[in-house]
Amino acid sequence: MKIDEIKINGFGKLKEKEMEFKDGINVVYGENEVGKSTILRCIQAMFFGVSKLKNGKSISDFDQYKPWDDTAFSGRIKYTLDNGEQYEVFRDFKKKSPVIYNEFQEDISKNFKVDKAKGINFLEEQIGIDEISFKNTALISQQEVKLEKADTNGIVQKISNLVSTGDDNISFQKAMDKLNKMQNDCVGTQRTRQKPINLVDEEIERLLQEKRRLSGYKESQMKHVREKETLSRRLNELFEKKANLKQKQKDSENVKMEDAKNRVNIYTYLLLFFVSVCVLMFALVKNMVAQIVSVIPIVIVAILMKRKSNVQFESLKNANQEWMRKCELEQESVQNEINQANVELHILENEKNDVDEKLEQLARIEEKLEEQNAIKAELLSLDSSFQIVKEALEKAYEEMKHNISPKFEQNLCEMIGEITDKKYTKVKMNDETGLLVEVENGEYMPAQRLSVGTIDEMYLALRLSTLSEISKENLPILFDETFAYFDENRLKNMLYYLQDKNYNHQIVIFTCSKREEEMLKQLRIEYNRINL
Repeated sequence: MKIDEIKINGFGKLKEKEMEFKDGINVVYGENEVGKSTILRCIQAMFFGVSKLKNGKSISDFDQYKPWDDTAFSGRIKYTLDNGEQYEVFRDFKKKSPVIYNEFQEDISKNFKVDKAKGINFLEEQIGIDEISFKNTALISQQEVKLEKADTNGIVQKISNLVSTGDDNISFQKAMDKLNKMQNDCVGTQRTRQKPINLVDEEIERLLQEKRRLSGYKESQMKHVREKETLSRRLNELFEKKANLKQKQKDSENVKMEDAKNRVNIYTYLLLFFVSVCVLMFALVKNMVAQIVSVIPIVIVAILMKRKSNVQFESLKNANQEWMRKCELEQESVQNEINQANVELHILENEKNDVDEKLEQLARIEEKLEEQNAIKAELLSLDSSFQIVKEALEKAYEEMKHNISPKFEQNLCEMIGEITDKKYTKVKMNDETGLLVEVENGEYMPAQRLSVGTIDEMYLALRLSTLSEISKENLPILFDETFAYFDENRLKNMLYYLQDKNYNHQIVIFTCSKREEEMLKQLRIEYNRINL
């Protein structure tokens, strides 16, 4: 892949800027602060867009590069893939997706997949790597190869990362440590304390103890139900018995009153009979003595009948009163039983209310227990996911060490040998000691003990070597003041290497110095000069 030309309508402080690039080496010359780094950033933005997110910075790239005036925030880039297919991309940076044209200026934007967050990922489909990988390999700034002595450990770590994982920002051990820490913080283990899984287990145990304490109330509830049913049946029987006693009392009282009335009526009829006889005798017998003699027995009999009637009435009355008292006692006994049953039922209801309250607590505890078990299941699932990720990472790391790392080591050996005039030709990487370099006497020493300049060269060489491994295309390599601190010999070796070993890669060098041009002329290497 090579960049053919770029047109910048407005990007940062740049406006109405056009540049045409050639195959091989291109030198973009300009004084400091004229926008060389901005052009490089614009090329990246043309391919991948400009993020409106701050990502830890004080200002987003969108706000940083948006023109202050009314200049259109847009541009166009033209590029050619290794197979000869040519494309043009117009991008309005205020919009998520660009417009993509083929060599016939036909809009083919719909031919590419759309990412909801980033828009059309056309270049990622074409070259096989994302923006981060493109930036970490094809874009090389001065800060990424120039370091102070105190920073050597950091850059050596980046080299080790590249050799072991293929990405200078990814350390296998740090990634594994971070995964372990995340797993420990998000889940925990049986040996940890106050971690999510520990807190859930403690809560589950507390709820189980409470559940066991309250589970006995279920049997109490059934017992109360049975006792209430028994008492209810007993009360119904007592009410029925009481009603029967009242009815029996009422019926007996009516019978006795009727009998008393009948007896009184008999005596009344006899008395009327005797009175009638007396009246008849007075009417028939004219003798006064005979009348008196005949009436006296009748009067005596009437008096005796009256007395007997009164005696019998009193006797019936007394018997009825005794019967009434007996019925009342029976009813009172039944009512006492009813009252006692009501008291027992009331006590049972109070006990039942207490049991119901405990069972409501039990239901709430069972619900909480279910929730905690669900949380624990999620934590165990998350823990399993962490284990799967770690196993996959370890497997990928082992594959990288056996398949990819040797290629990196070989490329690094070849490149560092070319750049350092064969001073260093062997580089090894292992998990225990990290990056080792063979010196002139055959001894391997840690890379940190090499000179700052040599470490710079190693890092640059390794970044260049990754291009052939990660992309489907021979990507253009963009240098931003990269060689400012290289001495003459190192600069010569690097430019010669770029010309000799990377002829399939387009080289674009942004610089404010004429050293690169002078060295290219000295080496008789052709290049394309672009003035800003």
